[in-house]
Amino acid sequence: WISIKVHLLKAFRVFRALRLISRVEILRNIVVALFSIIPQLTAIFFLLMLVIYIYAVMFTQLFKDMYEKGQTSTDFFGRIDYTFFTLFQILCLDEWASVSREVMVVY
Repeated sequence: WISIKVHLLKAFRVFRALRLISRVEILRNIVVALFSIIPQLTAIFFLLMLVIYIYAVMFTQLFKDMYEKGQTSTDFFGRIDYTFFTLFQILCLDEWASVSREVMVVY
């Protein structure tokens, strides 16, 4: 039991490196700059999520019946969460070609 506490305390020695941030001015400036841009990054993130949500609603309305009609092998757009996942896959270029091929056969 005691040895576990000793190992746990030794693991916290890793955080000693964080003291460098307060001692080295260049590192401190970088950390301050990173924390100062968080509000702008948050605004950009929410704007991007709004655009993706608009497209998800639009794609769900346009393509929701494709799986039920047997036009696609996977339900890409049946529900809004499926559409979000499909759009995220397309944005990351992960299996976007298979999604587009199945939709292009019909449209």
